[in-house]
Amino acid sequence: MTTDTPPPPPPSSGGAWLRPVALILACLILGFVGGWILRGDDGTVTVLDTGAPTPTETSAGNGDAPPAPDGEAPSPPATTEEQEPPPPRSQIALVVLNGTDVAGLAGDTALKAESLGYSGVVPGNAPTGTTPTTVYFAGPDAEPAARRVAADLEFEVIRALPAGGEIATAARDADPEADVVVVLGP
Repeated sequence: MTTDTPPPPPPSSGGAWLRPVALILACLILGFVGGWILRGDDGTVTVLDTGAPTPTETSAGNGDAPPAPDGEAPSPPATTEEQEPPPPRSQIALVVLNGTDVAGLAGDTALKAESLGYSGVVPGNAPTGTTPTTVYFAGPDAEPAARRVAADLEFEVIRALPAGGEIATAARDADPEADVVVVLGP
């Protein structure tokens, strides 16, 4: 006598993906919880702003600018309460000097300044140097104008134009009546 055994049930095709998905989700949850526990600080981070600039920051008139070339003193710190409003762009006599090896940089920057409303911007060349781009003002009355130029052209370092030296000579040669002289640097 032979006994008939029932055939095995067909494999279920609908639940084949359920086991791998459950395994992946379990691994993700365990990884998250394990990382959170190992971190040990409840995941909170508090960053306190001291309000002081970092040593590498330079900004117009804050006293943290790098040493001035040719021995001139950096401009004194100015507070927002005592700053004069800048003159209109069209009334600022502006000179842009190229202190880099990039040909045409002063001309391009002068065109940018004129597109912002400065008139009669004089491009020229300065001695090639390693100092960053600097906006010089020719006398204390021109400092507000220099702040405006620096803000408009997105430069950070502002100083008084030295009385002598290569930069002063190049600025006088370009325009002896300039209020503001931008020396483009690397």
